[in-house]
Amino acid sequence: MYVTPGTTVTFDWVSDGHNVLFDQNPGDVSGHEPLEDEGFSFEVTFETTGTYEYYCDPHRSLGMVGTVEVVEQLPTPTPQPAGPPEVPDSAKSLGIASFIAMVSTLGLAFFFTKYGGDYEPPEQ
Repeated sequence: MYVTPGTTVTFDWVSDGHNVLFDQNPGDVSGHEPLEDEGFSFEVTFETTGTYEYYCDPHRSLGMVGTVEVVEQLPTPTPQPAGPPEVPDSAKSLGIASFIAMVSTLGLAFFFTKYGGDYEPPEQ
């Protein structure tokens, strides 16, 4: 999570038996060591820039860890790709008409080449 200096982050307990302790703590903020149960909230205001790594002591081995990055300016989010381009209906109609015209021309060319007829030179 990225925040700017002066931001207050609220830790809300949604189950029993948790705490918040800091490993890396450039601003010397205090965690909340006693275990608390569901419904408890704890707030921390981050004033100093840097990386704050926190964890829940009883559940650290289960991956209950996190990081707060305090930066002067929040990073610009990367825009998500818009997906494939949309083709307008008029372009689809033009494509279908062009396909029909090409098939018709090739069909007629084949027909005239195969069955074009025998022309005798005119008699004089």
